[in-house]
Amino acid sequence: MAKNDSVLIDGILDDRILQKLPSEKRDEAFEYFAIEQIMKDFDLTTDEVLAGLVDGKNDGGIDGFYILVNGHLVTDPNSFFWPKSNSDLEVFVITCKHGDTFKQAPLDNIAASLTEIFDFGVEDKDLKGDYNDKLLKQRGWLVAAYRRLAHKLNSFSVKIIYASRGDSSDVGESIKSRGNQIVKITKQSFGACNAEFIFCGSSDLVDLSRKVPNFSLELPFIEVLAKGERYVLLSKLSDYYNFIIDESSKLRRYLFDSNVRAYMGLNRVNEDIKATLEDNDSPDFWWLNNGVTILATSAQVIGKTIHIEDIQIVNGLQTTESIYKHFQSGLRDYNERSVLVKILVSNDLTIRDSIIRATNNQTIVELSALHATDKIQRDIEDVLLRHGIYYERRTNYYASQGIVSTLIVTPLYIAAGFLSLILRRPKRAPLLKSKFMRNEQSYEEVFSEKTPLEIWPIIAKILIKTDEVLELHRPTGKYSNDGFLKRYRHIVSFLTVSKLFGKYNYGVQELLKFDVNLFTSDQITETYLFIKSSNLIGNNSKRDNLNSNIYEKAAIKFNIEGIEILSLPIKTPFIKRRIIELDKAFLEEVNNLLPDQPWPKGTKNEVAYKLNVAVSTVNKAINILIQQGVRSRQKNNQIL
Repeated sequence: MAKNDSVLIDGILDDRILQKLPSEKRDEAFEYFAIEQIMKDFDLTTDEVLAGLVDGKNDGGIDGFYILVNGHLVTDPNSFFWPKSNSDLEVFVITCKHGDTFKQAPLDNIAASLTEIFDFGVEDKDLKGDYNDKLLKQRGWLVAAYRRLAHKLNSFSVKIIYASRGDSSDVGESIKSRGNQIVKITKQSFGACNAEFIFCGSSDLVDLSRKVPNFSLELPFIEVLAKGERYVLLSKLSDYYNFIIDESSKLRRYLFDSNVRAYMGLNRVNEDIKATLEDNDSPDFWWLNNGVTILATSAQVIGKTIHIEDIQIVNGLQTTESIYKHFQSGLRDYNERSVLVKILVSNDLTIRDSIIRATNNQTIVELSALHATDKIQRDIEDVLLRHGIYYERRTNYYASQGIVSTLIVTPLYIAAGFLSLILRRPKRAPLLKSKFMRNEQSYEEVFSEKTPLEIWPIIAKILIKTDEVLELHRPTGKYSNDGFLKRYRHIVSFLTVSKLFGKYNYGVQELLKFDVNLFTSDQITETYLFIKSSNLIGNNSKRDNLNSNIYEKAAIKFNIEGIEILSLPIKTPFIKRRIIELDKAFLEEVNNLLPDQPWPKGTKNEVAYKLNVAVSTVNKAINILIQQGVRSRQKNNQIL
């Protein structure tokens, strides 16, 4: 059976190699495919899968390292929404080998590495093994997660997985024994840890690949009120639980793509939900809970069941996850209480987005988390579609439809392109992180409705073409390769565009008229080889360490004018700041917007954004208020 499944795996890899998913190298295609299937239950995006890849030189025998809290991937501890309590911490350590058998050498490497990596008492610099920056970064994130959550963990599990094209039912005893030793090493590191070693072979990978999201489900109900294609119904808690889990009793997380909130752990609301679920003497559940809202494209009542198509749970994630955790823990609902479920049917994308925004605005949510439904985001999606490019403003929306990954762009990807090509900051573009979307000022400066829509297809085409050419020059080795694309993409595209214009200070209107056909492989290659041969970019994966002379040398080499514009402060060409006098009225405006002291970091930026003035203007106003005795000086969140 394993041999036949190996043939099936090879066929899948052939298709992926043709799509360069993620590259034309078979071992890399297998690795990405295996990790994608192993992490399938968490519905990770392509960027999230890539974020956990640590393979390459000095990877300690580990190819993938993923940290999840309440089912959500940690990609940046500083911007992650940490639950206050009742947390589930899961760690996946994955190694992938394209061979057709399971061998002991990979396990020996993992055992040696985990002995050190899981010893949090040892600093990175004191580790005996030589580990790459990507693995050390994931280790640092695990340390941060464990320290934050150790005292409030509901569960902690570590899964070490060895994937190959072999037969997982026919693993040698010595190899199994080594796997058990790795489990022992893990448990010695974490006392309350549920550790497991898993051999994942061809048959397992084939089964996982055949597991596809099911957006068409049936929900039994007790009572229903219907008007047209709008339904309000009561469903037993146990029936709703069965509705939201798959055949493996895992939560169908893909049903929440349109829900902007992650599960918040045991905050006050969720504590109340948990207490209600556990109290069999409490009133019926739906009396005390606002329930769940489901968005669908079709719904039909058949007897005491409603059949729903294209399900998206757009509100009620906290309720749903609380119900899931209750039954998953082995508890029951002996009084057969009910949950309130609203089902709204619409095929109009604008209406659907309005419902998502409205239902998620009813509780405290960062406004930026709702940006996927903004008009500008829908407009960008529409204009890119006309050019054959798919804008993933909703997680995995196009990826789940089988669209080739090279034609899919994300908001962060295209925002970084805007930063490099429009704001002329290619050095900062690779450093852009998702938290930029939570800063209203920076978000508005990039995704402004005053930005000409046709600029987005030009930016996307330039970036996609640059990636395509750079792939041909990627050094031999693993595809992540210490962030090769991320390090070169923006400086190569920016210098190539500037070279074609003959100047750095090209305008937005000029870029709108830019003939992308002139942005050829030869032009891109020439720029890349110039940078490479001139040793103008380093190999430090922690940051894009461009030599400060790169623009001057490129100007001389390619006869590019207007270099002085690169030394000017960043100014957004589409948002005009309010010009004011520091009079009494303005000082009152600033004072009214300032919270009680000590105010948190970022307060001045928020005030500047609300007043549409420069941050420096707010600083001047605050200094005057301090001189007048209205406000006090503060430093490090302390009043002086």
